[in-house]
Amino acid sequence: MKQAKNYSFMLTLAIMMMGAAFYFVFSGSKEVDYQEIKVANGDSLWSIAKEYKALHNMDDIEFIKWVQDENNLITTKILPGEQLTIPVPDVKQERGLQLADGK
Repeated sequence: MKQAKNYSFMLTLAIMMMGAAFYFVFSGSKEVDYQEIKVANGDSLWSIAKEYKALHNMDDIEFIKWVQDENNLITTKILPGEQLTIPVPDVKQERGLQLADGK
């Protein structure tokens, strides 16, 4: 009888550990995909920060510092054609069927 209790305890413990492992594996934090933009003629980090002001919750200096850090920029100088990641969530367009709303 004592041996049956030990087996049931071990089985319960193993099930709980497997459940915890599945929980931690599948409930990991989802990383945010940030937008990538192509620098155009006349763009600066300041102008980009102002252009996307409504889409991020940073002041201009924080935005510029984030862009420099994430894109390994030593200075604030950027060149046309460069690809930059900016701290604005990337919104993926669904490619499903779109119905007209009749307006």
